[in-house]
Amino acid sequence: MQKDTIKKVVLSVLIIINCITIFYFSSQVAENSSVQSGRVVNFIAQILPSIKNMQEPEKTAFIEGTLTTIVRKTAHLSIYTLLGILTMNYMITSLKGRGFYQRGLSALLFCIFYSSTDEIHQYFVPGRSCRFFDVCVDSTGAFFGALLFWGMYSCLSKRKRQEISKKSKS
Repeated sequence: MQKDTIKKVVLSVLIIINCITIFYFSSQVAENSSVQSGRVVNFIAQILPSIKNMQEPEKTAFIEGTLTTIVRKTAHLSIYTLLGILTMNYMITSLKGRGFYQRGLSALLFCIFYSSTDEIHQYFVPGRSCRFFDVCVDSTGAFFGALLFWGMYSCLSKRKRQEISKKSKS
């Protein structure tokens, strides 16, 4: 098996695992999802002195509103950043001979499509909703992941070309 073929298979498996993980989280009814994110929120609230020292009515409002939203949206952003990294890596490996924009656009369109279908899926889960804002957060994460991967890939490729150039001059 060629190196690129193995890499494509591994990346495909990782992308599928990431998508299954997203689907799993989206399949949780609202109550279970809230309990899960609530654990993270409570942990953060217990370790940050600025929250620990708040007076009770403001503390509860901050935790239930702002902190919960930050934790939930960060989860969206993070898992789609990973999807963006994996998908961009796959597109660079698979679409040889195509420009960066075609590869990047392909990766982003896949991530946006998956995010959209995931939000539609959530519409049918009790207590969950289909929100365009979440598609935007997910897409931002995917864009950041693809951009992050492309930056690292470009730097490594440039370094590799420089090393080859030095060796050929010697």
